[in-house]
Amino acid sequence: MRLRDDFLHILAPALCPGCDQLLMPAEHGYCLACRASLSPAPFPRDLFTELLHHFSEDHLAISALGALYLFEQESPVQNLIHALKYQGCYDLGVELGKELGATIKMFPEFDGVDAIIPVPIHRARRRERGYNQAEAIATGIADAFPMEILNDRLYRSRHTISQTTLSATERQRNVQNAFAAHDKSLAGRTILLCDDVCTTGATLNICADRLLFAGAKRVVAAAVAKDLVSNPNAAQHHLPTQQFFP
Repeated sequence: MRLRDDFLHILAPALCPGCDQLLMPAEHGYCLACRASLSPAPFPRDLFTELLHHFSEDHLAISALGALYLFEQESPVQNLIHALKYQGCYDLGVELGKELGATIKMFPEFDGVDAIIPVPIHRARRRERGYNQAEAIATGIADAFPMEILNDRLYRSRHTISQTTLSATERQRNVQNAFAAHDKSLAGRTILLCDDVCTTGATLNICADRLLFAGAKRVVAAAVAKDLVSNPNAAQHHLPTQQFFP
């Protein structure tokens, strides 16, 4: 198998989606240099506090939030997310999910998770991309949390415009009534909701709200990257990321 992989690497060398440098045969998803250069996300307790810049505690359906990296413009992490969403890099999502799962598992906020649910995308967007990037991330997370992935319990009930240029208030309005969950099998369960990027938390929060309405006991959330757009200096403590060296 190693000889085959080395031969394929010679015929069609892969490039790191983070920096466009050649990936060595032992490197998976993205290169070790990018892994070492990316800024780790703050601790879950600090990310939760940051969410309160956008939601009152009474309106926050997520009980915990974890992330792997800080999202920074014009950085390798932005390139990784772009490749995952728009360049067909499904395996990259799985690799990022493995690291995300191994990282958040170290924190008690994520104890007792029963199932993993990826944030769904609209069927039109799935046809365009060929897959849901959050499902790739969920597949990787399941390496650390060996439990079922429920891809069909939460669905997007209407198409929404991109959140990228919207304010925090506009983001909440944009995803309002955009998701639904109707399944008795969620009753009493603790759900880990996952996505690629969390900015204000509007999408994750409305999804968590729908899961709680469908009977879930508790919803925690995790994202590959967290954009601290509201207060970039709010958190000083960082997650001790689990690096997967060959």
